[in-house]
Amino acid sequence: MVDRTPQDRIIFHDAIETMEVDFSHVTFADDAQVDAFYDEIERRVAATGKRWYFLVLYEACVIIPQAWERFAARGKHANVTYGLGTVRVGAATQTRDAIRQHAGRAMFRANIFETRDQALLALGEMRKRRQDLGAEAGDAFLRVENIHLSFGGVRAITGVSFQIHRGEISSIIGPNGAGKSSMLNIINGVYRPQVGSITFLGETHLQMRPHDAAKLGIARTFQSLALFKGMSVLDNIMSGRNLKMHCNILLQALRIGPALREEIEHREAVERIIDFLEIQAYRKTPVGRLPYGLQKRGDLARALAMEPQVLLLDEPMAGMNMEEKQDMCRFILDVNDQFGTTIVLIEHDMGVVMDISNFVIVLDHGEKIAEGTPDEVRSDPVVIRAYLGES
Repeated sequence: MVDRTPQDRIIFHDAIETMEVDFSHVTFADDAQVDAFYDEIERRVAATGKRWYFLVLYEACVIIPQAWERFAARGKHANVTYGLGTVRVGAATQTRDAIRQHAGRAMFRANIFETRDQALLALGEMRKRRQDLGAEAGDAFLRVENIHLSFGGVRAITGVSFQIHRGEISSIIGPNGAGKSSMLNIINGVYRPQVGSITFLGETHLQMRPHDAAKLGIARTFQSLALFKGMSVLDNIMSGRNLKMHCNILLQALRIGPALREEIEHREAVERIIDFLEIQAYRKTPVGRLPYGLQKRGDLARALAMEPQVLLLDEPMAGMNMEEKQDMCRFILDVNDQFGTTIVLIEHDMGVVMDISNFVIVLDHGEKIAEGTPDEVRSDPVVIRAYLGES
């Protein structure tokens, strides 16, 4: 490490709640060098007794391959333990690619920007989302109250209540048949409960209808893909813009005047989603010809095209291999970070759930048996006995 010591490379900006860490022109050649720097970071931030946003500078930083695992692990630990959010600036192509690869594998947010101004703007947006969440803490963003759902004589859900906070990733876990998918179906109006209510953005609904849920900003993916297999990826994603199209069907068919201008605007929005999910090469490919993992990504893209406030994801990684799971985790985290989208996730991979969730709700046989942070749920003896102990 040249010139400046780790102590000199750590600066606190109290006004914006940000700790700046300067890795510029530093070479991390082994685990010992990684530990020396991160020990100082954690010592300094722990001494403040609070959490911070992290602004990390990477210009001309070199991380030798043998040190990458340690670097990623220490970075993730610092982010989870002390961080409110992290942005990275100026990484070289090789370093940027390695960060993204390890972000996917270790399931943390990459958030890499070309310039310091872009990174500071992103930090400002993160701070604003957190302030908005704090201002509305008294009013639930999404609240499920005393839900009872039965199919004939079969009780699928019994008296379940919970709250989803704006801007967080909340996961619903439980064994097969616990009522997880049924709960998502109630939130977006596919199922109508016999008892209970859904409160969203301050408005209470005894029975949410799917069309109303979509208009309010609740989007959904399903366990079983419901894409138009003969249509291209682009056209499938465009179908997610349907509620945002206002021209009548005749003008749309003729593609003239305001209908043409509207289509161009929606196409631009869809192209941004295609770039974000890195499916540029498949935009004109019929969905039915794509590998399963890419079809799942297309399903996510269509939901994102609705520009939702809440994104309900029903086992988005089911049937995927490890590399596909890592990619999907990265995209989910980036959707939450970059767009501020609140996410409700059903997933059976406990490693994924515990790493990326802010809050976890545990169902068993249609009843809620626990809820809390991942650490609280992980150590709950009821959960261990009923679910986690079986895996």
